[in-house]
Amino acid sequence: MKFYAYLRKNPKIESRIVEARKLGIQTLIDKLLGIFNHQEVENPNQILWIREKVSFIKWIAGKVTDLYSDNKVQKAQVDQTLNISWSDSITDQEIKTIEAEIEGIEKP
Repeated sequence: MKFYAYLRKNPKIESRIVEARKLGIQTLIDKLLGIFNHQEVENPNQILWIREKVSFIKWIAGKVTDLYSDNKVQKAQVDQTLNISWSDSITDQEIKTIEAEIEGIEKP
């Protein structure tokens, strides 16, 4: 608890430790997956043991870092502004042309 309290007081060190954890978990998973995928195992029980190790490390990785988690926080920047403007620059001739087009569309 003292360690985590110290980290909360020192965000610079906390960010370095979090980054080190991410790299450590990533290295462990890569090594275990390499062993599982490329190692020739003589005993079938070893395959089950290696699978359990891999699933345990993946579970730990999801708890320690968000690299291997399905519950990642997604930050989406959405512009929710709505701009409405009116323009008085339309001439009377343009208005008549638009009205004629609308009447032409309405009457077959």
